[in-house]
Amino acid sequence: MDDVYLVKLGGAAITDTSKPGVAKIEEIKRLLSEINDAMKAKHFRIIIGHGGGSFPHVPAKLYRVNEGLINSESRKGAALVKLSARELNSIVVSVALELGMDVFPFDPSSFIAARSSRGEDVYTESIKEALEHLFVPIVYGDVVVDKEKGVSILSTEEVFRSVSKYLPIKKVFLASDVDGVFDKDPFKYNDAKLLPIVTSENINEVMGLAGDAHKVDVTGGMGTKVMLLSEIVRSTSGEGFIFNGNKPGNLYKVLVGESIPCTKFLP
Repeated sequence: MDDVYLVKLGGAAITDTSKPGVAKIEEIKRLLSEINDAMKAKHFRIIIGHGGGSFPHVPAKLYRVNEGLINSESRKGAALVKLSARELNSIVVSVALELGMDVFPFDPSSFIAARSSRGEDVYTESIKEALEHLFVPIVYGDVVVDKEKGVSILSTEEVFRSVSKYLPIKKVFLASDVDGVFDKDPFKYNDAKLLPIVTSENINEVMGLAGDAHKVDVTGGMGTKVMLLSEIVRSTSGEGFIFNGNKPGNLYKVLVGESIPCTKFLP
């Protein structure tokens, strides 16, 4: 199989995080169009993932789903979070189909079983076959069965980490609402500096600087994204990028190899 790219559309980029359950349809359309154009230009294979944004994060926090089966409401909460995440996924898939993309949705709970919020048992044969038949698989952050906690929420980055062990992943792209990883929160500090390169040599320092997300996110903030992306890059000997997907053209440019402001991850 040819090299595969993983691309995440951040929940903050495709939903209104100030309003529960509101998708940014035009942004979704723009981002998917940039992916579609880049695929036509460079002919790579790709798995698209997306965050949940304002869809699952609110009920997830309300029912404390990521803590597992902790009370009589936990099972109900898990189902509600799953429905919310799937609702956004249906919107993303529908927009992709309108653009003429040959997408195929995969619910992570159907191919991953977790242990302590980490994907442990992963079945990727269906995804491999979809890629071989020129589909564009779409995954997302999801509630999955957890061997220790009962249930847990896997972020899109954790889903990517889980499948990257079994697929020829070459590059990973995380489209966020900031230019990359900064030494402090760029939404609070005007003098925040973009960190251009993350490697195994400076990852501990970067982890100490990368703070939490500035909006509600039960799957962790920027620090979690940095940790998981670094792990994927090391295990695949590939490259990773965190960049601002809110800037039109950025996603297309980074996919085809053009230079943009970003944080690049190397083994």
